Amino acid sequence: MNSTQLKCFISLAKTLNFTKAAREMFLSQSAVSKNIKNLEKELKVSLFDRTHHKVALTRSGQIFYNHVSLTMNETENVISNLRQGEVTDKPKIKMGYTDLPFEKKWLPIALNLINTRTHFELIPYFVDPGHEKNISKLLTDKTIDFMMMQKDVFMASKNIHYERLFEKGFSVVVLENDPLFLKQSINFQDLSGRDIYLWNGNDNFPSIESLKYSLSSDMFNINFKEESDTSTLIAYVRAKMGIGIVPSVLYNKADTDLRYIPLNSDEKLSYGMVFSENINQPEVMKDVSRFISLAVRIAKVDF
Repeated sequence: MNSTQLKCFISLAKTLNFTKAAREMFLSQSAVSKNIKNLEKELKVSLFDRTHHKVALTRSGQIFYNHVSLTMNETENVISNLRQGEVTDKPKIKMGYTDLPFEKKWLPIALNLINTRTHFELIPYFVDPGHEKNISKLLTDKTIDFMMMQKDVFMASKNIHYERLFEKGFSVVVLENDPLFLKQSINFQDLSGRDIYLWNGNDNFPSIESLKYSLSSDMFNINFKEESDTSTLIAYVRAKMGIGIVPSVLYNKADTDLRYIPLNSDEKLSYGMVFSENINQPEVMKDVSRFISLAVRIAKVDF
């Protein structure tokens, strides 16, 4: 893997067009294609779907892009600062992050705020969102220093400190032309008689269990199927097989054919910073928490 391959990948991921990527890279289309193929061969995954003259990122490609683009940006900033003689040896704090849409809004702002207004450097570290059970180990063995996560993931974890930042509920995912599409909020009564896919990434989430209980109560008697993968749930909705219920933080503005409509329920998910209680710099975590809260407000994340 080399820098040219990564730059070709980032350019194609942004443009989804080989001609535009080649022009941006000052290379031929065949050279861009060769670099992408060599990168895919080395990674042993397909990064792009190429069908009917269209290019789209695969799931693996999207995850790889989220990770590499942040890393490349940080590298370019370091190079720029080196050339200007502005690099200092700041203490480094590693933050775990996933590929969730809401993170893409506030994370770049948080990086800028923390890296320009504090005496330490924030380093993003990609964590596969499908392996939450490993996050406690990443924290305790200091692979990462902290991460923004929902509290339910760490309910039974020892030596993990949680600091609440905000709380959000659930949204109903509906396709355009659905009878519910124009509603501003949805009640349980609106779900009666519908085929429903409920996101449940972890059977032990108290908020999910509480929502399941409400849906199944005699008052509403709503039938639903559980789905652990968000992409699959969205595919069912697009296939007109039903509607979905997901945590509101999974709202994705890129889904222009869908609406994520707030569900009127008392069940909430708490989100905040998690870090090991044995962390050496507790005062740093206070500053990090403050700037991340500010970044979320600045981004005006709509979920």
